[in-house]
Amino acid sequence: MATHDAKPVPRHAHEFRAVEHARPEAWSLDALRILEWKRFELLCARYYEAAGFRTETLDAGPDGGIDVKLFKADPTQPLAVVQCKAWNTRQVGVKEIRELLGVMVHAKVARGIFITTGTFSEDALAFGAASQIQLLDGAGFDGKLRALPHEHRAALLTFAFDGDYRTPSCPSCGIKLVARDSKRGPFWGCMYYPRCKSTMSMRA
Repeated sequence: MATHDAKPVPRHAHEFRAVEHARPEAWSLDALRILEWKRFELLCARYYEAAGFRTETLDAGPDGGIDVKLFKADPTQPLAVVQCKAWNTRQVGVKEIRELLGVMVHAKVARGIFITTGTFSEDALAFGAASQIQLLDGAGFDGKLRALPHEHRAALLTFAFDGDYRTPSCPSCGIKLVARDSKRGPFWGCMYYPRCKSTMSMRA
């Protein structure tokens, strides 16, 4: 995580809080892309639960390349591991897919799934196909959500857009970040600074 050299004082924090928007009434790519990263990750887990899997998500902190574990018959051995990235403008490259494959090999899991709100590079798509890793871009995951039975689709919509679904969570502590100011402009910082120095840039 990048750090800022300016003291993170929330002088104008009220200007940068998540603005109240009308909650989406149906799934769309735009709806997916307004979710903060942790809510998106939890949505991915809920989707697989709706698809019949038992899931485990990791707490805040280093995830070792795994965000969600999927279980089916064996309650102790994951059937697949899932990596989620709420990257709307940054393309997922082959580096991230190679890292997921390394995690799969280390965990002795044959199946991997990578989900992003954005897109994948051509190299990433080719590597994923060769490695039998399922790659779901934003449009593809939106299609999966739309294909669910109505009751599951509606339940996931309610879950995803309940409460504060826009303010990003601290990747280290798991709590909501707060708006800060610096000479470089506004950014998200942890309320436990200086104990936790995690920061995130603000998305437009």
